[in-house]
Amino acid sequence: MMSTVGRAAARSAGSAAGEAVRRAARTAGFVWEHFKFNLASAMEYRWSFVSQVSFMVLNDFLLLFFWWLIFGKVETIGGWTFADVITMHAVLAASYGLSVSVFGNVNRLARIIAEGQLDYYLLLPRNPLLHALVSRSDLSGLGDVAFGLAAFCLFTPVTLGRLVLFVIVSLASCTVYTCFAVITGSIAFFIGNAQTISLQLLGALITFGGYPGSIFKGLVRAVLYSVIPAGFVVYVPVSLLRNFRVVHLAGLLAFAAAIAWAASWLFGAGLRRYESGNLVSARI
Repeated sequence: MMSTVGRAAARSAGSAAGEAVRRAARTAGFVWEHFKFNLASAMEYRWSFVSQVSFMVLNDFLLLFFWWLIFGKVETIGGWTFADVITMHAVLAASYGLSVSVFGNVNRLARIIAEGQLDYYLLLPRNPLLHALVSRSDLSGLGDVAFGLAAFCLFTPVTLGRLVLFVIVSLASCTVYTCFAVITGSIAFFIGNAQTISLQLLGALITFGGYPGSIFKGLVRAVLYSVIPAGFVVYVPVSLLRNFRVVHLAGLLAFAAAIAWAASWLFGAGLRRYESGNLVSARI
């Protein structure tokens, strides 16, 4: 028979797990409600919203056209085929689009901190980082998400398993990009106006993520798997979709969890140094 202590430990563990699930559900609901509100606001100007999304999709497909011209001259680039390049852009577009659509302030965090706009979120009961990120949406990113799904389904071999894997790796990639943006934005806590540095680092990630990973060697490759995590945003997901390996998926998910913890810790550390901007106006 299970001892009294064992039963108490089991109940405690079950209670903790249940509370974690409930907390995650509340957080997901909070994010979803903000996204719905931002979407409803955008739909007040319906044609503007539709045009932004449509032109984003068109812009992404034009990029594939140029790659198509290149692969008309060569069969592979560093061992990557045209289908691999399409997969690369599909993952990058879907993860980036999802990030800016749901966490619309993710690329503006350094500015929010430097200008003292964080004051508003500190007065609210929710996590200030999460609230700051979801209070705005860049819904043109939905065009990137639509392009990513369409390109993957139309131009690469698709099975139900590959489609599910595409969704999983895109969510992990979105997590890595979002948390990297939080890390770069949190630099503003320590050096003041870091908007330029943050945007340059994020731009570097997107730029490197738009080229086959196999062409980068040595030190540059090491940087792309550490300082600028383009490897985990794009290259590892593409590798998984080319040749699935459980260990690589576990590595991607572990890195996503690690960078999420690092982003949360750095923001918290910076918040302890934060000096109010004396912002007295209310956000509507």
